[in-house]
Amino acid sequence: MRTIPNRAGLAKYNVNRPGWEAIRQSLYDFQTYAAAGQTTLQFFTVPNGQGGKTLSDTNMTLAGQLPAAQEFLVNSIEVYYLPTVGTSAAPAVTDPATHAVTAVASMINDVYRFYQSGNLVFTIGSKPYLQEAPLGRFPGKTKFDLSAAVSQNVAANESHQVFAQSQGRPYLLSPADLRLTSSQNFNVTLNWPEGLRPVSVTARVGVILDGIMYRRSQ
Repeated sequence: MRTIPNRAGLAKYNVNRPGWEAIRQSLYDFQTYAAAGQTTLQFFTVPNGQGGKTLSDTNMTLAGQLPAAQEFLVNSIEVYYLPTVGTSAAPAVTDPATHAVTAVASMINDVYRFYQSGNLVFTIGSKPYLQEAPLGRFPGKTKFDLSAAVSQNVAANESHQVFAQSQGRPYLLSPADLRLTSSQNFNVTLNWPEGLRPVSVTARVGVILDGIMYRRSQ
């Protein structure tokens, strides 16, 4: 049971106070992964409000750095691959059963091709502080989960849903968490030196730096 603080104990919850405060927050950036594949994608370099990006795409306010009076302690890194079209929206074919199998296989194959290849480089200043491969090493902490069964004899108007995502222990930087100071340039790149990894539909790819935001109190 949570203890209710008394009036004197409220001081530690103040948002208006001198000094610094620490809040649980992530830095995130999402962009398009072309169906033809990519050779490299760079994250955290285009802030919210530029290049068509909104707060749903990124919470960066500057290009590749934190503003004055902000610092960030990176605890873990996640990479998300989110197809932009569900299997129920796949092109229709003559045999509904074939439609189901083809759409499901394409979706799963897209996710597999993305995560079983590529590498991630986290650069701070002019030095890489993390270089890892493949991208499946960076599963997200959250996922869309679905359990379903589809009969081999399905009606033409039956909907088919499937979703695949990398799973496993989040990639933790601890005990060597990384500190980002204000005005210090940084970025994360995803690279595919092995060649393009085409997928069936365009996707959204995101990198999340989870950790603690330090900022000046109000």
